[in-house]
Amino acid sequence: MSRKQKEEHYRFFTVSDSRTHEKGHTEYKITARFVSKSHPEDVKEVVVWRRFSELKKLHGEMAFTHRNLFRREEEFPPFPRAQVFGRFDESVIEDRRRAAEAMFEFTTTIPALYNSPQLTDFFRPKEQLHPLARAEACSLQLALCDGIWQTSEVESQHYLTL
Repeated sequence: MSRKQKEEHYRFFTVSDSRTHEKGHTEYKITARFVSKSHPEDVKEVVVWRRFSELKKLHGEMAFTHRNLFRREEEFPPFPRAQVFGRFDESVIEDRRRAAEAMFEFTTTIPALYNSPQLTDFFRPKEQLHPLARAEACSLQLALCDGIWQTSEVESQHYLTL
């Protein structure tokens, strides 16, 4: 696949929401949108909910990849430290949300980052889906196609936001 084919889409990432999971941790809503440059009405969207530890892991992997690209002219965005006390404070949750969004935004300009297997895997559905969503998830296939993720049959946000 040529570089031109891979760059036929604009990439947008947002970290727009947070919620407290029933097990007591905070999850963040991350949306990946891919808009065709030649057909702007062609929009693919994937929505996932991930906890801070998953975001932190992705940050480490992406920072490592960026470091190995020897792109010293740009600094990979920093990420907040994990903390036990105060992690449910609104200001901490907002700092984490902003840092995650900055990380995703940074990846949109570097093909080695936005096409990385780590980023692709991050947006794949988890095996442990909500029980009501499991049946729908079986019919949903997330695939990497021309450098973007796309869904079939069921919109990903329909079941991932349950």
